[in-house]
This record gives sequence, structure tokens and C-alpha cells, in this order.
Amino acid sequence: MTDRDFTVIEIVELLKQGKTSVKEFIDDLVIRAQAVNHEINAIVDLRIQYIIQQAQILDQTKQDGSHLGRMFGVPIGVSDNISTFDFFTEVGSKIHKGQQLNIDSTVVQRLRNENAIIFGKTCLTEFACSQPTITLNPHDKSTSPGGSASGGAASVAAGIVPLTVASQTNGSIIRSASYCGVYGYKPTNNIIPNTGLITKSDTLDTIGFFSRNIEDLGYVLEVVGGDDGTDLKTIGSSRSKNYLEIISQEPPFDPKFLYAKTSSLKKLSRSAQSVINRFRKKIKNHLTELNLLELVSSSESLHQTIFEVELSLNLAKEYEQHKHLLSPALKQKIRYGSKISGCDSLLALKRREEVKTALQEMFEHFDAILVPSSIDSAPLLNTKNTGDPCLSTIWSLCGFPMISLPILKLKNGMPYGIQLIGSPNDDARLLRTANWLTRNFGENNE
Repeated sequence: MTDRDFTVIEIVELLKQGKTSVKEFIDDLVIRAQAVNHEINAIVDLRIQYIIQQAQILDQTKQDGSHLGRMFGVPIGVSDNISTFDFFTEVGSKIHKGQQLNIDSTVVQRLRNENAIIFGKTCLTEFACSQPTITLNPHDKSTSPGGSASGGAASVAAGIVPLTVASQTNGSIIRSASYCGVYGYKPTNNIIPNTGLITKSDTLDTIGFFSRNIEDLGYVLEVVGGDDGTDLKTIGSSRSKNYLEIISQEPPFDPKFLYAKTSSLKKLSRSAQSVINRFRKKIKNHLTELNLLELVSSSESLHQTIFEVELSLNLAKEYEQHKHLLSPALKQKIRYGSKISGCDSLLALKRREEVKTALQEMFEHFDAILVPSSIDSAPLLNTKNTGDPCLSTIWSLCGFPMISLPILKLKNGMPYGIQLIGSPNDDARLLRTANWLTRNFGENNE
């Protein structure tokens, strides 16, 4: 009996009912984790004895009759750029090798408060933006799990943990989920506090998750979402919304999807294009196609401008003091960002709001925007490529909620994701719609 066999919700029920002890459960999982992680290098800081001690403490908590939290005994991986008091937070960088911040991020603190077990720190590209990691894709070890959140996606895909916490700036969660055949969810930018996230882009970075089902995403969002009194973006955001209940409901009407035609679709591989065309035919009664070329044509340059300006500010210290330890690609991004004028930066922010407003109007007529999650299957490791995020750029730029559904496969047998984009601050509707689409048109319904 291992974590591989259960969802988050099932694990909590299993352990609360005493069908097995937390330690017994974790012991079984540790055996698998050690063997699998040795092969794929998904977790960079795995402290076996410490994890077992945490399991024993939870067993004692249950024996004492104390309150058991909503995440009781659930093992969770946390990306290397999200602070944890008891594990390293190295941000995928040589500069911060061995760094332990001795403080929990808000999201980790909330998980612990509900009796989750932090199972380790997952592998990350350099400052979550450059240099492919050493992590291998569990579906094909000659390929990459994508970037930057490679270790988080691979950990879930390999059955090491049922859920990992990661972050996205452009398309890190969405394309890694597509490559690894798991669910990847990036919420609306203001729902989960970024407090304790080692930020490289103040307005683009968003905490999200990898999981093996949609219900777990709603469940964890209830636990970690909402105002923490520190992150200004989340002020006023409620923690009480019952996402799980909403997800389980049937939509009041069959959902309507907008297939967004953009220039990025021209980059689809022949195999990806074939699979997408077949899927569009399957859901044609629910699908409207619309050309958004003009509206989103500038999205990549807007995202690049905003990202590089904010990156250069957030990594100024590292660049000034440890330039020799940064990759050439990252140094170049920082230099570019430092040369962008204040006027150009403000114009990019203004244009972003205009694009966001125009796109928001789409949700008056559609439940979700639908596009592929990636342009192809996972790239080969020897290409030193973590994948092109272009299919996620515009939606990340605007802060919209996004989810990748692992419901397709390419001709080579590799997983391939469908991406749904929802209206901002209406994550419950997006997750419910995603659940409906998965149930009715997923690979089990072929």
C-alpha cells in the first residue's frame, strides 16, 4: 500500500479512520521514494528520518485524541523556491547552495497547520527560469519533465507524492503537467499568498499545484487560499469558499468553450496538431473557434518586458555580488531588464491591463478558453530545452486561472495536456468545468 494508490482525500480518510498508521503509510512510501528518486532526481532535499519522525508525531496526535487537520498525514512536495523552515531553499542556484531560511512560507504553514507532512523540496531550474534541471521525465527518461517546476511534476507522475506545490511565471506548471501526464493548476494570481515564495517577478509569479485528480486541487485550495495579512495582492481574498463542493456539482448547463486561435498554434508539432484536431471534433458541439491573433500578438513581448524588468530588480544583489555563479542565459535576461526604461515598463503594464480587460469579456459568453498545454510532447534531454511556454504566455500575463488536463496522448505514447483558462477570481467555475470535460471527454471515454 503506497501513496501511488490514493488521492489526497483518500489518504486523509484512510489515516483518520486508522486503517493504517501514518508511520506505516510513510514507511511504505519512503521505500518507493528512495528507489524512484534515485532514478529521476525529482526531489533535491529528501530527509528520510526526519519525515518518519513527523509521521510518528502525527500518530501520537491521533492517539491523544487531538484535532486532526484536513491534510492529516498527506505527504507533499514543495518547490525549491518556496521557503520551509526545516529543508533547504536553494532556488535551483549555486549562489544559495545549502541555504536554509528557517521560516515557512504561508502556503507551507497552512499545510502544516492541517497536519500535512512536507516530504521534501522538489527540483527547480535556476531561479525558476534558466538552466534545465537534472530531473528526468518518468514516462521517458530520455526526455525532460519541462521547466521550471520539473521536480514537482515528475514527483507526482512517478507516484512519489500525490501533490506538490510549485510556482508559475509563464508556463512552468502548465507545460510540465502536459509533459508528465498530471494535472497542473495555476490559480488566479491573487488567491494564494506569495509570502515566502522567493520571487523573481512580483506581478507574474503565482503559486500552484500538481496533482493526480481535480478534486485534490479544490481541496488544497480551500486549505491554503485567502488573505494572510502580508501579501497585498490577496487582501480581501476569502478562505471560506467551498471549492470541493462546487467542483463535484454538475454545471447548470453544458459548458461552452472558446478555442482561441493564436499565432502560437503555428508552432504545434504535426503529432500535436493531429491530436488536437481530433479532440476539437469530439467536443464540436461545445466549442466555438475565434481568431485572437490581433489581441494577443503582443503578449510575448509584453510578458518579456515586465518579466525582465522585475527579474533585474529582484536579482540585482545576486548579479552584483555573484555574477560568476549565474548562467549566461540568466545574466543576459537581467542585463536586458536593467536597460528597459521606466516609461517602457509603465507602458507595458498599461497595455497588459487593456489586454486583460478585453479577454475578460470573453467569459460573458464562455465557461473557459481552451487551447493545447504545450506545442509537443516532452523535449529530449540532450536538447537542453525545457519546452516552449508560448501557449500559456498571454494567460499568465493577465493572471487568469489555468489548468492542464492529462486527457490526451500523442502518437509516440507520451502524455499531452489540454489547457483550460478561466475568468479571474472564478477558479471554482474553472475547476468544475475542467472536471466536467475530464469526465465526459477524457481518455477513459475514448
